Amino acid sequence: MSQSCTIAVIDDDDAIRESMKDMLESLGYEAIAFPSASEFLELYSHYPIHCIVSDVKMPGIDGLQLLEILNGKGVRTPLIFMTAFRDQRLTTAARQGGARGVLSKPIDSDQLVAMLESAVSDHNGGDHTD
Repeated sequence: MSQSCTIAVIDDDDAIRESMKDMLESLGYEAIAFPSASEFLELYSHYPIHCIVSDVKMPGIDGLQLLEILNGKGVRTPLIFMTAFRDQRLTTAARQGGARGVLSKPIDSDQLVAMLESAVSDHNGGDHTD
């Protein structure tokens, strides 16, 4: 299934963003990397995104704000957060907003794969609603 899935990676840290993109591609996913939530919001409608993996703490629009914006637009693409600053409030806010989960950095690839496969299998073909 992963060969036909496109994952958006959003992280302001170049090294983390590129390593996550490389990891996803090594697992058979297509990956598109974005350096900010703003750039993702400008361009996401041009791609068939099946899942979003986003950092939480970013300058400008942070991960939770991104989730709120996407919810407001009716976008139902599954979103998985990654963060180096995980706490219960973040996890609760993410889940209440509809996020699939929160992964702690450094990312455990087995946890990521399990979340991605669950998110993609539940998602209805990756189409998003604008």
